[in-house]
Amino acid sequence: MTVKMKKILLTIIFLIITEKVFGSNLFNFVDTKGSNKYSQSLVWDGNFIAPNGKRFNLGHFYQSKNFELNLKTRILYKLNSSILIIPFNFDIGYSSDLLSVSPIYSMGFIMSKNIKNINILFGIDNALRIGGDIKENPCYDKFKREFHCGTGVPWADYNRENLNNFYQNRLIFNMSYKF
Repeated sequence: MTVKMKKILLTIIFLIITEKVFGSNLFNFVDTKGSNKYSQSLVWDGNFIAPNGKRFNLGHFYQSKNFELNLKTRILYKLNSSILIIPFNFDIGYSSDLLSVSPIYSMGFIMSKNIKNINILFGIDNALRIGGDIKENPCYDKFKREFHCGTGVPWADYNRENLNNFYQNRLIFNMSYKF
């Protein structure tokens, strides 16, 4: 982890810990969560059945080599009858023999507007993303053919989009009426 990443991570942790000190009527942190689990995408378990019916367990190639950490929070900023919601996500990434994911910083912008009994919520989650590049490596059989260790599919046939990045841009629009 670079010095710059450590400084950013420490700043985020400081902001989360001091939520009560910096919280006010206009500016608050809400839904602050963190865990020691990777959260950016699927990690294959390495179990599959080959076309010849033989079972394989190659999960050890997907075991994390580093510690895992993710942090999520939403910053609320009150603006008259509106609220600006800024979802913020950080994941330190993932490193194994076959899956490598760079750290990701993600931020969205969502506006909540009240008009009498109607609440309108609109915005984009994960609008700004830095990092999060996902790279997979193939396994090789005894004939030196490449295949995907998570699915058993030949590497040339493997659809890399099967490994979902959970931090995709997401357009949000919601309208509710209070009786």
